[in-house]
Amino acid sequence: MPVRPRLRPPHRPASTGARVQRRERGAVAVEAAIVSTLLFTILAGVVDVSMLFRTTYEVSSASRAGARLAAQQPLAPTFARDAAVQVVASLEGMDYTRVTRIWVYRANPNSPTGEPASGSTCSTQCVKFTVTSAGVVSAGTGAWTGRMACAGEPVSGVDPVDAVGVRVQYQHNAPIRFADEQLVQETTTMRLEQLSSSLVCVSS
Repeated sequence: MPVRPRLRPPHRPASTGARVQRRERGAVAVEAAIVSTLLFTILAGVVDVSMLFRTTYEVSSASRAGARLAAQQPLAPTFARDAAVQVVASLEGMDYTRVTRIWVYRANPNSPTGEPASGSTCSTQCVKFTVTSAGVVSAGTGAWTGRMACAGEPVSGVDPVDAVGVRVQYQHNAPIRFADEQLVQETTTMRLEQLSSSLVCVSS
């Protein structure tokens, strides 16, 4: 008896609806990947900017603390270094090796940004400090002698009392690298606490 060949069922192409569904699933996966990448980038940027704001606040607070102490003791022999030590104390918990500048100087009374009276390089009437990784402040280079703290009325519009400036510069370490290594610089100026002109009111 002859063997009949087995007939295969006819090939039926996938319906149009199934193909559309597969394409839609693929499109959704691609869109999800794009949106996820975008959201991660935004989130990372928010974290980095938040940490940069925190660093700026800490450096600003340290600058104010140093200037406040300096203004309160205008005739102290360790006037400048005491201010620098106060700056470092206010930066507790931060990486001291990233402190790139601490300046204590006579501020230009006509400068809205508190620039040094001797110019942007702070060449005179200025003491510059460095900090070790352990938070130890150096002895400082430079000097500011003859600090004027004598009470009196302005002469020709010039205040007889000097103003102290404290400038702190810190290299920010960003956790996600968007704002990494950015220099944060904050300056605070304060008028020295005036003393009676009948007393010693000029530093040596």
